[in-house]
Amino acid sequence: MDLVGTAENLRTAADIVGTYSQGSAALAIVGGGRVAELQNANGVVLKVKGPEIGLEASLSLSGMTISMQQ
Repeated sequence: MDLVGTAENLRTAADIVGTYSQGSAALAIVGGGRVAELQNANGVVLKVKGPEIGLEASLSLSGMTISMQQ
């Protein structure tokens, strides 16, 4: 699935690492697609947009995890 979006509340690049769950405004319909707002324990908020079907499927999961390789 392809998602496009922004990350907010980053103090360092490492803040993006973690497990994300749906925020309070988790799902909205914008221009034929879906927009989700996900937040991790570091306070980073991801606002992502994708095709309606793909994003609906991903939001049925309990969360999403982002990790970094060194």
